[in-house]
Amino acid sequence: MINLKKPLNTSILLSTLVLSACGGSDSTSASNMKTYKVTISNVTANQPLSPATLVIHKSGYQLFQAGHKASVALEKLAEGGSNTELLEQANKNNAVLAKASGTGIIPPGSSESIELSVNNSADFMLSVATMLVNTNDAFAGKTTTKIANLSKGASLNMHIPIWDSGTEANSEAANTIPGPAGGGEGFNKNREDDVNFIAIHQGVVTHADGFMTSALDESHRFTNPGAMLRIERVK
Repeated sequence: MINLKKPLNTSILLSTLVLSACGGSDSTSASNMKTYKVTISNVTANQPLSPATLVIHKSGYQLFQAGHKASVALEKLAEGGSNTELLEQANKNNAVLAKASGTGIIPPGSSESIELSVNNSADFMLSVATMLVNTNDAFAGKTTTKIANLSKGASLNMHIPIWDSGTEANSEAANTIPGPAGGGEGFNKNREDDVNFIAIHQGVVTHADGFMTSALDESHRFTNPGAMLRIERVK
């Protein structure tokens, strides 16, 4: 479950260096490395984002797939904000070149930049995911963004869509929301949503709209996108 009391220093750059797992030499020349600064910005009004999950990978790895059943690891992120299991699974996948976690919660209107470096490979992509913590199981995520051909000093800017993981009913009840709006539980292994596949989130209803058992109000509403992504090649 996420630690909502942990302060976020948005100026921190978290550097992660992971060598390619394709059986090469242990020594890697610095001239063969590419370094990317990935910035995630929260553009919601009152939906803190959980510590971000970032993975640079080749074909053969999927952080998530729209229209497919969420993995238990993704469910733990979408319901409770924990990316521990996602990162552990990424570490075991030979298609993964680098991975990193954000340093803490990203409040509305704030951003965090994280640096990742990879060995110069022919083709690789970036996938990211982070929970909207004042929800049952909503997460902002984008997969397989191609970055290998980005030249030094160039950047990409794009929206990050908000998804419903389909693993928990959107009751909006306080005891089911781990963020400050509810203070309830995070991950629950019992899947309650009849949908049970990842789809674009339809938004929250809130108490103000007549959902009398909801712990949410107008400030917790969101529309797509919920976050912005900037990818800059710095080396």
